Amino acid sequence: MVDTKEIKESLQREVEALTKARDELKLQLALAKSEAKDEWTRLETSFERLQGEIKRIGIDAREPLKDIGVAVQKLVDELKKGVSRVKTEVKADIKDATD
Repeated sequence: MVDTKEIKESLQREVEALTKARDELKLQLALAKSEAKDEWTRLETSFERLQGEIKRIGIDAREPLKDIGVAVQKLVDELKKGVSRVKTEVKADIKDATD
């Protein structure tokens, strides 16, 4: 004979375990999103620096163009890597959210 009390308690334990897992996952997703936002803020700052360096190339021609070009290229490379990291993290967040 099936004991309904045991079934109910078993189901309640399963629900509690799922609730705990759900809450932990929500926290992890929030943290990941926060990290992506922080990275995006850093990228925005770098992008503004890049724009400033490009303007400086046109305004201050007395500085060696080569040095400025190297600095600009470093900023471009940093931005590319940062955008790639953010894309990867956002894709992972979306994938985790749908799994």
